[in-house]
Amino acid sequence: MGPNLIAVHRVIQLALIAAVSCFSHSLCAQTQTQTKTVFTLDQLVQLALESNPQVMASRDQTRASSGQLRSAKAIPNPEFEVNTGQQRGTSGSLTTGNVSSWAVTQPLDMPYTRVPRVNAAEASMRAAEAGRVAFEVETIARVRQGFYELVRREAEARAADEDMDLTKQIQNRMQLRYDVGETARFELIRAQTEFLNAEIVAQASKLRIEQARSQLRKLVGFNLPANFEIQAKAEKLPQLPELKVLLTELRNQSPELKRAKAEVEASESRLSFEQNSRLPRLSVKAQQYNDPNFTDRLYGLVVSIPIWDFRSGQITEAESNASRARNQLNAQTQNLEAQLESAYKLYEMTSFQVKTLDEKVVQLAASARRIAETSYRYGERGMLEYLDAQRTFRAARNDLIRARFELASIVNEIERLRASSDWVAMIEGKK
Repeated sequence: MGPNLIAVHRVIQLALIAAVSCFSHSLCAQTQTQTKTVFTLDQLVQLALESNPQVMASRDQTRASSGQLRSAKAIPNPEFEVNTGQQRGTSGSLTTGNVSSWAVTQPLDMPYTRVPRVNAAEASMRAAEAGRVAFEVETIARVRQGFYELVRREAEARAADEDMDLTKQIQNRMQLRYDVGETARFELIRAQTEFLNAEIVAQASKLRIEQARSQLRKLVGFNLPANFEIQAKAEKLPQLPELKVLLTELRNQSPELKRAKAEVEASESRLSFEQNSRLPRLSVKAQQYNDPNFTDRLYGLVVSIPIWDFRSGQITEAESNASRARNQLNAQTQNLEAQLESAYKLYEMTSFQVKTLDEKVVQLAASARRIAETSYRYGERGMLEYLDAQRTFRAARNDLIRARFELASIVNEIERLRASSDWVAMIEGKK
């Protein structure tokens, strides 16, 4: 081999080494980029409370209501008046010169208007705070619901993959038996159809996983990485107390009812303010007048008397708003209690359904499938009986997955209605 060929061969080797090195580095970088972070349910909830824009907006609204309270407690500002000019007499007995005057008027914040105004602002702030807690409780419920949805879709995808693998094995077995003439083409076509249907279900389940992932990321906030994964271990659902206890908790700690009650208090305080505003408003006034000949000092009281305007329109509006707030409180109480009672009945029914499916139906369907598979292998049953048993097991397993999801959703709804103390503690810790 000549020197030129050796040099060319050496250059090619170096180029291949460089290409392999670049490919390895790019592959490593791509692997690092695609590293997925695993989140538990509690971590997703905490991330939503820390970064969800709507949660941040609700907290800003609460801070705005605190500013309104400070405005209601503020003392009215005094009014200052200063005048200057010249004095010219029309007769020689008066001194000509500069004149000036000043006046200070301090409105008095009377207790009969200040107290209801401050009470209304405090009640409005409590309503805003309760509304914030209610919104964040709703956010926790939506995140948990999205988490359960993703768990369900992943369980369905795993089941669909198992079905596809099993039907693929059946198809291959039937293809082999058909090739050696042991079975009819009809059974081969049936097996192929079952495999295609299982493949379609598996592909659709993967699409539903991506949809559930996208929805969960939207609920949590876009600080959640796009390639996140969840720790889909079996979440132990809380043991719910009796319905009477839940109704008592609902009446005492529901943030939605607390907000409605605070709005009633605020509307009644505004009504009291409008009624008391018909009373005279008082101001203290001091003034001084200076001219070249003398100085006048005056002190007095300014009274604003409602002669023409008795604030009948404002009082009527406040009375209507107070009545509307009380009616809304009653309606909200009835609505939440009805929702809780309905959810509890569904909880009892779904709990029984999950227990029956898990302990009986799925177990029996699995046993029937195993028996049908064994009989099919020994030629005691046909392929159709085996496929029917497989289909029955598949339906029972999917029913169990759906029932578990529905049970988790119902418990989640009850926890939202009762405003679970664990949820409220989590909210206050992230405020």
